[in-house]
Amino acid sequence: MSKVFVEPIGLTLTIDEQDNLLDGLMRAQIDIPTDCAGRGTCGKCLVRLGSGELTAPTERELKRIPEKLRNEGWRLACQARPRSARVSIEVRGTAGQRRILTTSQLTTGAAHPAVHTRSVRLEPPTLEDKRSDLERFDQGLGGVEVPLHVLEELPATLREGKWNVTATLYGERVIDVHPGDRECECYGVAVDIGTSKVIAYLFDLGKGALIDQEAIENPQMRYGEDVISRIAHAAQHKETALLARAVREGINSNLKALYERQDIDLSHVCDMTVVGNTAMHHLALGLSPVGLGQAPFAPATAEPLTLKASELGIDMNPDGGVHFPPPIAGFVGSDALAVVAATHLADKQKPSMAIDIGTNTEIALTHDGRVTVTSCASGPAFEGYQIRNGMKAVAGAIERVRIDENGEAVELATITGADPIGICGSGVVDLLAGLVHAGVIDKSGRMDAGHPRVRRGEEGAEYLLTVGPHGDIVFTQHDVRSLQLAKGAINSGWELLMQTLDVSLDELDTVFIAGAFGNYLDLAAAQYLGLFPPVETERVAFVGNAAGVGAQMALIDVGARSRMAEVRDRIQFLDLATDKRFLDVFSHRLGFSTD
Repeated sequence: MSKVFVEPIGLTLTIDEQDNLLDGLMRAQIDIPTDCAGRGTCGKCLVRLGSGELTAPTERELKRIPEKLRNEGWRLACQARPRSARVSIEVRGTAGQRRILTTSQLTTGAAHPAVHTRSVRLEPPTLEDKRSDLERFDQGLGGVEVPLHVLEELPATLREGKWNVTATLYGERVIDVHPGDRECECYGVAVDIGTSKVIAYLFDLGKGALIDQEAIENPQMRYGEDVISRIAHAAQHKETALLARAVREGINSNLKALYERQDIDLSHVCDMTVVGNTAMHHLALGLSPVGLGQAPFAPATAEPLTLKASELGIDMNPDGGVHFPPPIAGFVGSDALAVVAATHLADKQKPSMAIDIGTNTEIALTHDGRVTVTSCASGPAFEGYQIRNGMKAVAGAIERVRIDENGEAVELATITGADPIGICGSGVVDLLAGLVHAGVIDKSGRMDAGHPRVRRGEEGAEYLLTVGPHGDIVFTQHDVRSLQLAKGAINSGWELLMQTLDVSLDELDTVFIAGAFGNYLDLAAAQYLGLFPPVETERVAFVGNAAGVGAQMALIDVGARSRMAEVRDRIQFLDLATDKRFLDVFSHRLGFSTD
């Protein structure tokens, strides 16, 4: 039997080595194109191998799959069988796309973009004035940088406009020029690269107005579910460039969808900002992340960077800018800096905290004008990964659970109301809190073997939650242990920050909960488990994708970029890995309070 992890829905299947991948996918009711009933003749049931081993390609695969796709790892699910205990595959064309949070309650502020337009009327050349077109244009604009592609069009544009033209500039660099005095279309895109998603926000830069947004699964998922796996992949296989291409593929995929929907030419997209955790930041730039995989976890760069789009292969104006705000530390990236900026945490007069829970949880606390951040290796368990029947937030994922006092699941809610096929992060938190409260799980995290819904499974004790269309959905003792480690790390993180800055719970004015996972959590369940400080509801603000808002702020206001860099230089980093208090606090936070 093999465990097969299926992207992009995040579901793990058990498939017998005698069965092909299509058999397992069909049993799990995963929507995958197939017209030939698995005979290998239609060539539509494409899957891409991420990790593990499959049987060798068959003759039908060699005939049906183009060489380019075969070289990229694509196989026919009806022909390929698992050959290792664990296999990860990406399903092409599945309808099971994950629910990705793109919105926020925070605002971006006024527009002062890096891109601007200037109209200029020039004197035409005469026998007395034989200056070149470029010199005439350069002097008329007061000294500018003119790339070759603009220079190529300049003579014709100047004469078409009768020596009256409008230039689009990125700082002092001309990126486009048009005949006449005119209003030019000018757009920008803010990008938030997460471990599991890539979100792009399209803006009208002149108005500072959000026009549209698009999100996609991070294509790097096929190289590992978490940051550590991808760092290891880059180090072991020397494939930093491959991982860089994958994340840029995700950005360009979003751009393509936005351009088609809004009927925008890519040459009119002149600016971009990109935020992400430090590993995503490095890989988007094509920098090796190997320094992040071992102590002292030093980043390759922690400075603000602005590159030309053409240097990165981003589908926008080739001379437009792509700005990367600086990461804070090895495992606290520019996305955490963006959260600090979006919540205006550094300006708070009273102690305030921001928590963004994910595979790597970032926590920031401000007190007396001092911002301190820390990072917790919380792992992917609370996002549904490494949980026996865990999955992403797609149709059929159980997102809400209510456990009664007898330890029975009396209410289940799934995304879109579909039949349950697994359980996502918010459902996991509800379930764990409910089972602890009902005594099915004790303070130490051990399941009560005598409870009627607890049985002996393949991996030890397991709680039968419900029966789905392709089998039992259970919550195992191993799942509990994984969640204990994650919750212990998060709990220790915010507690040690408060100890370090000498802030009590009573003094804590606001706790901002950022990110997709936090947005869908039940606050009472999360606080009961210790994920968030136990403060009153009115002191908690769920702010959605605050990192995305920070990226948008830096996009529409060039001054925000320098302010973010200045704040970054003032932020202090609390390194839990070297903090002598951590192991003691962590060991005491692994258990559950049943008060």
